[in-house]
Amino acid sequence: MQQFLTTLDELAARPPQHLLLLYSGGLDGTFLLHRLRELDSKVTALNVRIGDTEPADTAAAQARAFGADFRDVDATDEFFAEFLPAAIHADACFQGEFPVSSTITRPLMARAAVRVARELGCDVIGHTATYMQNSSIRLSGSISALDPGIGVAAPFLGSDLPRSAKLAALAGTGVSFPEGIHSIDANPWARVIECGSLESPENRLDESVFRWTNDIADAPDEPVEIALTFAAGLPVELDGTALPLPELVSRLNALGGEHAVGRSSGLEDTPFGVKNHEIREAPAAAIIIKAHQVLANAVCTNQEHAVRAGIAREWTNAVVHGQWFGNLGESLARCLADLDRPLTGAVRLKLHKGNLVVIGTDSPNGLYYTRHGAEFHDVMNSYSYAPWLALATWPDRLRRPGTVT
Repeated sequence: MQQFLTTLDELAARPPQHLLLLYSGGLDGTFLLHRLRELDSKVTALNVRIGDTEPADTAAAQARAFGADFRDVDATDEFFAEFLPAAIHADACFQGEFPVSSTITRPLMARAAVRVARELGCDVIGHTATYMQNSSIRLSGSISALDPGIGVAAPFLGSDLPRSAKLAALAGTGVSFPEGIHSIDANPWARVIECGSLESPENRLDESVFRWTNDIADAPDEPVEIALTFAAGLPVELDGTALPLPELVSRLNALGGEHAVGRSSGLEDTPFGVKNHEIREAPAAAIIIKAHQVLANAVCTNQEHAVRAGIAREWTNAVVHGQWFGNLGESLARCLADLDRPLTGAVRLKLHKGNLVVIGTDSPNGLYYTRHGAEFHDVMNSYSYAPWLALATWPDRLRRPGTVT
């Protein structure tokens, strides 16, 4: 049976031979490195970069200061080639409200960790997610699906230590962390801010937490219009210029952020019922998801649209809860990509003061009337309507003969 170590005491009682720790240089990971130093275990810290162009020199120095080896992996290309397209096909929004973020990065980080663990012969992969974070099941579930022979250490699930205790433990080690800061998790698709003054949704939102987006009051008075072109459900052109997905997302983040598009504030359901308040900036995500939905509406039949929406909802729910590499997650992702094959065309949008307004849609596969008017009229002129009405009304006539209320 796969080994799960979910407290610091369990980790001390059953120390791994070689633990690979997902580590970005933050307080929780540094505190864990400090505790692991007391064990007779070899430790390698792994930083997985998604969108960051520079290696994590600070994290590397801190890891080595606590006796750990350090590895740095750039997974940006995989993010744009595999993981982000799956989210775009699904219009993936958590609870239908705000674009997913760590939902698509944690499985990628887990896969990178499994690869390095196999290379180094690590028997356990560790992470610092807590019971208040859905990342706990996303990381643990992905590692388990990819390699059940590798154990998982998630000691902060069962060892809930306050920030002050971790800072106190590190006080004499030569590393320090600023007090009272927000927790930020960013990738090219979204920037998520939580903790600190944001813990409670009852608090007034602090404008200083935003970096990618203007406040509506500071957005330009003049709107901007854009055209976003899709091929097989994925964005490929902006204003007629073909762009690779990384550059297209970067440009839309800048443009949308300037016009105050893409902010959201929401309560994320955690695995154990309570909700966690998060602020999100995702300008490119907001624009792409909106345009993708509009194009799907123009191209898909009524039945395709309904089925696609249900599958997208189920896929998003599955991967939010750690099933990216599960049979359900992978099967639904393939289905969504297949359903998106006809989604080719352009959507024109106006960005203004936080608003996204659709101003036009054009698709060679569109089913809208103006593309097929003459042919449609010819077919309908030869159609017999009486049998259609008889069949369409037959169930209600059968069950409610002559009933009036």
